[in-house]
Amino acid sequence: MTQISNLFTTRQEQIIPVEGSVKGIIPTWLEGKLLRIGPGNWLDSGEDFSMANYFDGFAMVSKFDIKNGKVSYCQRMIESESYQKAKIVKRPVFAEFGTHAYPDTTKGFLFRMFSTLVPTDLTDNNIAAIYRIEDEMIISSQTCFVHSIDVDSLATKERHDLMKSSGTMFTTAHPLTDSDGNSWNIGATMLTGCKYHLIKIPFIGSGKASDALKSSKVIATIQSSWKTCLSFISSFAMTENYVIFMESPLLINCVKLAQLQIKHFALRDTFEWTPSEKNRFIVVEKETGNVIKTRFISDLPFFSIHHCNAFERDDQVVVDLIGYPNANILDKFNMSNLRQNQFSSADPPQTYRFVIPLIHYVVDVTEGENLVTIPDVTATAIKSGDAIVLKPQQIAEPGLELPVINARFAGKPYKYFYASGMYGESSFKNSICKINMETGKADLFKVGENEYCGEPSFIPKMAFDSDEDDGVVLVPVSCADSNKLDYLACLDSKTFLELGRVEFETKFLQALHGIFMWSLK
Repeated sequence: MTQISNLFTTRQEQIIPVEGSVKGIIPTWLEGKLLRIGPGNWLDSGEDFSMANYFDGFAMVSKFDIKNGKVSYCQRMIESESYQKAKIVKRPVFAEFGTHAYPDTTKGFLFRMFSTLVPTDLTDNNIAAIYRIEDEMIISSQTCFVHSIDVDSLATKERHDLMKSSGTMFTTAHPLTDSDGNSWNIGATMLTGCKYHLIKIPFIGSGKASDALKSSKVIATIQSSWKTCLSFISSFAMTENYVIFMESPLLINCVKLAQLQIKHFALRDTFEWTPSEKNRFIVVEKETGNVIKTRFISDLPFFSIHHCNAFERDDQVVVDLIGYPNANILDKFNMSNLRQNQFSSADPPQTYRFVIPLIHYVVDVTEGENLVTIPDVTATAIKSGDAIVLKPQQIAEPGLELPVINARFAGKPYKYFYASGMYGESSFKNSICKINMETGKADLFKVGENEYCGEPSFIPKMAFDSDEDDGVVLVPVSCADSNKLDYLACLDSKTFLELGRVEFETKFLQALHGIFMWSLK
């Protein structure tokens, strides 16, 4: 029987670096830190209470430190305001994804009454992503608050408010960086009407994230398709010249959002799945901020959390992503399911390739004409009325999530991505996979039963003329069987064979995402 419940228990608040036992070889050219972020505490220790969803857990950061063929592991809780207050109250005082806010007993009665009537506070529980701005590592979720962390001690440093720097209440958890070191993100606000902002955070060169964030610029503002709703946007795509983001049928009801405190809503309670709507692809020119006016919509509604990559070819933009037929994946992570060893395999994720023709005047296009001209691509883009309807090509079998690529090929034509089989039943269960986007061929690294692969990390060899898949793939493997050791596997990314692994006595954080940071040399 699957024993995933053992993976979703509150972790030790801090573990000082412990060295693992190496079996096989960890290449000596591989030297740096693999940082990972995810939920680590669900307030379930010693009381008859637990937060409702995996995504509610308070953030923890972990680190694999790799040097001279050896690896150490450590972890530490993020000291967000949300977590600090929850430690005192024993309950979350800000609404989390699946758990509503409880009264903040650290505040006086009048303050609590005021905050109930005028709900302005959002959680700063940054569980979802870790990325670099200037010389600092930033952790984030979907709200306007992010934190910088110390990569050596893992201590929480400064909290940054993106509302002040870019006027956004929410942002995606997956900003993208261009070849010049500028960061880009999609933000959203409801304070002056429901709208999205395309934000550019320029590379300043000061080394301080706060300097870059203060210099943020809103490149474009796009009205939501709904007067009182925003689309839930977790990630987006970027090429050399364009940013592409997508309104999906998973809507955030902003009327309910304004009632978080007074109605005791969790954030999930404000979400509405509306399958009568189609996905709308919005294409923005990075240089000018101009939005291509053509209406690009999907043939069928779907939900997406992660993009793989995007690139331009022959006046078309190729967008690769992981899609679901609905948003039920969010509820599969309810703690009541996970702790009963239940994870539904219904509606698995599918890798999709969309092709968007860069058409500015749809009136000039013949009705029913397929505008996709890229050889060996079966995706279509066909005019129907006043819209271009996009039908994707399906790549490989369903069941893959947490896609990563060789970062040198971000926004450019590429061939491979790497992903995890996660927890559901599929051909990729208990596996990390390498997918050839041109052929759909899948190479698998299979782990044991009741062993689960986290997000892979592709680490390229440093030569700029090396092949796209020349390097290693690091795979944190969590063993649900308490008698087995967790380990970090190191794979040759060309052959997809194991070079070595490092076993640890401690259990790993069930992280969402990570980033590899090279040592200074």
